[in-house]
Amino acid sequence: MNNKAHLKLDESQLREKAQHGDVLFPFKYYPTSLRSLYPEVPVHWHPEMELTMIADGEADYSINLNNYHVTAGNFICIQPNLLHSARIMPKGFLLSDSFVFHLNLLGNSSADFCTLKYFAPIMEGNLMLPHVISADDMSYAELKEYFEQLHQCCVEQNPGYELEIKSLLFHLLNILIHSPRTCHVNADDAHSERMKIIFNYIHSHYTENISVEDAASECHITASHFMRYFKAKSGTTFNQYLNQYRLQQSALLLAKGTPAAEAAFACGFNNLPYFYKRFREYYHMTPREFRSL
Repeated sequence: MNNKAHLKLDESQLREKAQHGDVLFPFKYYPTSLRSLYPEVPVHWHPEMELTMIADGEADYSINLNNYHVTAGNFICIQPNLLHSARIMPKGFLLSDSFVFHLNLLGNSSADFCTLKYFAPIMEGNLMLPHVISADDMSYAELKEYFEQLHQCCVEQNPGYELEIKSLLFHLLNILIHSPRTCHVNADDAHSERMKIIFNYIHSHYTENISVEDAASECHITASHFMRYFKAKSGTTFNQYLNQYRLQQSALLLAKGTPAAEAAFACGFNNLPYFYKRFREYYHMTPREFRSL
C-alpha cells in the first residue's frame, strides 16, 4: 500500500461521523456546553466549515496545530479539513453557538467564479482565514452582527429562513475573506497530515500496549525525532497525550455505569493504582465520584 492510500485510511478514522444537515441543505446549528462531565471536544476534522461564537466561559482550542485560549465573545472560524479540538479549564465551563455547513450550500459544487477564486482555495487550504477573532479586531463588530442575525434566523425559522441563512453565510464569508489576517499559503503542508496519522494511531490502538517507537514507525521517523516533533506540534508528550486519551475513554465508560476496574483495563491501564491516581489528577475526582455524577 502506498503512503497516500495509507494516509486516506488514517484520515477517515479521525473524520467526524456526524452528518450536518442533509444533502439538500448541509447546514446545522449546535448550541454546545462543555462542563466537568464532558470537558472537551476530542481532536477531529470534517469537510464542512464551522463558525462559532463563545457565549460564556473559556477554553483552550487547537486549530490546525495552533493553540488558542478563547473567552466569552471570541469568534472562531474553522475551515474545512482542519484538525481541531477544545478543552475547558479544570472546574471550568464553556457555552458556545456553532454553525457547521458545507460550502456546497453556497455553490461550491458549481465551477463558477466564486468557486475558483474563493471556495476551492478555502477547501484546499490555499486561502487561510483567521482562526480566532476577538473584540479588538477591526472586522469583529460586523462579524458579530451577522452571526447574531444568523442565530436569530435559526431559532425563529420564519418562512424563507433557508434563503436568509445562505445570505448571511455569504456575508460572514465575505468579511472573513477580506480580513487583514486572511492569507494565501502553500497547501503542501505535511505537518497536519502527519499529525492526523499519529492521532489516528493513538485513537485506534489506545487499548493496546503501544509505545513511542510504535507511533514513530507509523510516520517513518526515528523515536527521538518523533518525541521532539510530537511535543512541538501538540504541546504535550506522546505518553501524556496517550494517558489523557485513555482517561477520556474510561470516563465515557464510567458514565455508562461500567465499574472502574473494568473501565481501566478496557482502556489500556494495566495498573489500577496508577489509573486511580491519573484519573484524580485529570478530572479532580475519583472514578467512583465521576460515575455517580
